[in-house]
Amino acid sequence: MEAVPIHTESFKLGFVGAGKLAESIARGVVQSGLLPPQRISTAIHSNPDRGLGFQSLGIHVYSYNNDVVNASDVIIFSVKPQVVKNVVLQLRPLLSKKKLLVSIAAGIKQKDLQEWAGQGRFIRVIPNTPSAVGMAASVMSLGESATEQDGKLVEKLFGSVGKIWKADEKLFDAVTGTDDCWTIILYKHAN
Repeated sequence: MEAVPIHTESFKLGFVGAGKLAESIARGVVQSGLLPPQRISTAIHSNPDRGLGFQSLGIHVYSYNNDVVNASDVIIFSVKPQVVKNVVLQLRPLLSKKKLLVSIAAGIKQKDLQEWAGQGRFIRVIPNTPSAVGMAASVMSLGESATEQDGKLVEKLFGSVGKIWKADEKLFDAVTGTDDCWTIILYKHAN
């Protein structure tokens, strides 16, 4: 099955993992006007207080990740690196090529994400902590089935919290190994 184009004027965004970084990205997407909050969702499993920030933005909070995946065209996996494999494997039956998958889990390689999901329409993005204040410096790499259109959509999403560049995944360690001071210098230089 070939990747189905994501309609940029009507797509729905889901976060599997509702941590602070996911909330920062969701906040940036809403505040930039890129998406209305009604087209964004996440799931809260254990800590109900974690959903308050999302709900304050008007984002729908489900009880289960399955509901997020079913409701979304673009899914951002924002879980801790040590659990990303189990989460992707649990959701694998729902991860068709109609869905664009994005991982922000540090240290998890593109080939592993694609293998676990059973498809290559995955984009790996590494944002940094200044995304909380809209000054992120992120880097992304497209998976084997991700299209240039998919890449442009992800650039818009992560552009709502800062700058994003495309790089070969083998350069990620060098690019993301810089400290926050160097990131700020790069960010200011890019403006």
